[in-house]
Amino acid sequence: MVFFQKHNFILSALAAVASLATSGAAFAQATISGAFGMSWQQDPKFGAGGSHTQGLRVQDGEIYVSATEDLGGGMSATARGGLTIRGRGTAIADRDGTVTLTGPFGALTAGAVRSCGNLVTVQSGVVTGTRYSSNEDVNELPLDKCSMVDVVALTMPVGPVMLTGTYGEFGSTVTYPVAAAANTGTATATATSGAGNTTGVTFTDVQGVYKAGPLMVGANITMFGAVGALKVIDNSVRSRFFGSYDAGFAKLGAGYQTKTGGAADQYVASVAVPMGNTTLGLDYTARAAQGQFEGSTAGAAAAWLLSSARDGDKASASLGVGMTYSFSKTTTVNASYITYTDAGANGKFAKGTDASALGTNTLGTTAAILDTEYRIRLMKTF
Repeated sequence: MVFFQKHNFILSALAAVASLATSGAAFAQATISGAFGMSWQQDPKFGAGGSHTQGLRVQDGEIYVSATEDLGGGMSATARGGLTIRGRGTAIADRDGTVTLTGPFGALTAGAVRSCGNLVTVQSGVVTGTRYSSNEDVNELPLDKCSMVDVVALTMPVGPVMLTGTYGEFGSTVTYPVAAAANTGTATATATSGAGNTTGVTFTDVQGVYKAGPLMVGANITMFGAVGALKVIDNSVRSRFFGSYDAGFAKLGAGYQTKTGGAADQYVASVAVPMGNTTLGLDYTARAAQGQFEGSTAGAAAAWLLSSARDGDKASASLGVGMTYSFSKTTTVNASYITYTDAGANGKFAKGTDASALGTNTLGTTAAILDTEYRIRLMKTF
């Protein structure tokens, strides 16, 4: 009750939008959608002296409001925005906010979004670890962390191929631990610029996805632009290749990412097996060892911005298994278990010597160890 009294302005806004959806107004259609999940879970242990965090937690939950207007002539406009919904007493935070113009030309979308990359999209969807998925800023995992970006994107179908062109800007400042003499200290440097965003880092992205029957294959090429402190990554290129095949008895997925400048390559492979109301899943992710990105401290800061890898990080991998039972199309219970391994000699996840302080994700001055995690979650979507 206290929570709803505290945030009655949000509930009032949602009620107002819902009333539009049922008012019969000809100019707009509004919908409310979202999800909420409660888990019993254990986070992975960090470091040799660390301990597991275990217990009940709400980690999955969000609500979206969408309003669509028919513009006539085969065109429509849609605004969509979201909020976190993580339970009583939890701070309200914003989710993606976009406006889309749809017509015979395709769809033009502009907004602020959380982008997690194509390698995530070909995972099984069954493994739902505490660190492994549904996180805003996870820096310890093999795959790139999600990025908060402002984008303008045009998507159009060309036969069985969906083409998308995107221009985007990173939406937050970059902090990275550096020292004047050597990259082993804990002094924090903040890279900013006078460009149209707060980091001076922009990107231009071209993507093509072919989908016909059970087969989906795609490629995604991104060129980064930068000025000021991070100019070292200007014209860097990231390439992603991904695909999936639904064989009926199982759906297989795979992806690969490479980046110029010495960044570590990344890999993902997955399988999901449907068995009536139950789906079994397995996800494997891996990242090669990272040397020194672009050969400078500024390059190291840029690597921190663009991925989860830091200079000197050892190779790492994760293997996750999961099971989802569906009571209906919108109500599920999921159980997942994930283990982490490392090709280096300093623990299951060995941190590089150039990453001794990471703000809210501080892992100590020695190698960080991610060992295992699990969760059991009841999820309802609407």
